[in-house]
Amino acid sequence: MDNNKIGKTIASLRKKKNLTQQELGNKLFVTDKAVSKWERGLSLPDITILEKLSQVLDSDIYEILQIENKNNIDIEKLLKEEKIRIKRQLNKKTAIISIPIILFIFIILFKLLPFGYNVEHIRYLYYDNKLINLGIPKFSFMMKNNENIYSYKSFRGKSVLKSEIKNYVNTLEHISCNNTVYYYDPISKTTIIDYSIVGNLLYNTISYNIRNGNYCNTLQIEEYAEKLGILNGMHTLYSENSNLIIQFFPTISKVDEFTSEFNASMNIYYMDGNDAKIIERSYGTIEIKEDILTYYRVKITEHTEDLEIPNVSNFIIKDHKLILQENYLDDYEKSIILQ
Repeated sequence: MDNNKIGKTIASLRKKKNLTQQELGNKLFVTDKAVSKWERGLSLPDITILEKLSQVLDSDIYEILQIENKNNIDIEKLLKEEKIRIKRQLNKKTAIISIPIILFIFIILFKLLPFGYNVEHIRYLYYDNKLINLGIPKFSFMMKNNENIYSYKSFRGKSVLKSEIKNYVNTLEHISCNNTVYYYDPISKTTIIDYSIVGNLLYNTISYNIRNGNYCNTLQIEEYAEKLGILNGMHTLYSENSNLIIQFFPTISKVDEFTSEFNASMNIYYMDGNDAKIIERSYGTIEIKEDILTYYRVKITEHTEDLEIPNVSNFIIKDHKLILQENYLDDYEKSIILQ
């Protein structure tokens, strides 16, 4: 049996009777969509409908089913087998159509769904061959590094990759300098100074820019050394014929291998003949913002009783010299400039 020929026969007989699909369906108590499927060879009428259909179309079951040899034909069995064949054909077509749709949906979900990240331990060849930690979104591949830059490829979507990397760097210690936030890993003693996701037609590239140690601390040391001209060295009073002796020692003290503190000590004497009168002995911390050095006294170990020593002193930095503001030593020297 050829269901396409059967469909054409039904359509031809219907048109000879000047019936629409809707009108034929009404006579058979089925929908016009059912009639349309018969005529397109997508299904066959039930055995219970065939007799009525042949009567309405002034035909017989054998003509409709295109059966020439009428002897020993089990129409019901034949019709059942044909329906099974048609169903298998439809299932096969549906499967063929469904595969690319399912594949497309899978690709979309793969690109858009978050899968999280793995913290990978990577050899940091640029410095001392140590291990560093990086949060790598899952299903990333093809790691490359160029000095301080480590990159990976991923077929996943840019927005979800960005979200996963942000989740990772938020687990790190946030440090701030130069109006920029960096991400410090105290375990591997490294800083992520920047990360990016660059899109491509086929894939995205994830990149980390790494620096060894606490990056802000390193920048701070460089900045302080540049502005003061010297660290771990003495700055003394810049004045001729002065009886005042000032020794100011800014120093770098290491907290650990990669972190430093900025300390200082101050010794001030007044020479009265051969006698040296102690004006101040103190120690504390320093901080430089723009062109101002601030000395925070942690402890004043000795001082003259006739002078009130402030807890904080500010110096203007100019040409590696320190000019004291709010001169509390005015009784001894009108202008305090340390070089």
